[in-house]
Amino acid sequence: MHALRSVAASVAARLDLSYDELEDLRLLVDEACGRLLADGTAETLTLRMALAGEDVAIEVGTEGPPGAWPPTGPAYELSARILSTLAREVRFEVVEGRRVVRMLVRPRRVGR
Repeated sequence: MHALRSVAASVAARLDLSYDELEDLRLLVDEACGRLLADGTAETLTLRMALAGEDVAIEVGTEGPPGAWPPTGPAYELSARILSTLAREVRFEVVEGRRVVRMLVRPRRVGR
């Protein structure tokens, strides 16, 4: 999880984002990882980040049985609220048998 936060920070720095935007990306990745790890079945996490027009597309995922995904309950609702506050779009999905959290962020200064 710490490695993924560092990768997100590195990508944000290369995009010349502000310190606050960099910290927001790290928090998004951290919160998504926490939600994916909450049930204790995940062994690996993956992070994908890419420019998508003016947005930064972020996908955090894990293998394992999809089970009850997207999750429900108060912990999920809190995570969803935190993620929605920091990202333009947040989706909890099952993609090719993997649980993923997809987020779109529109920084103020992408690529400057």
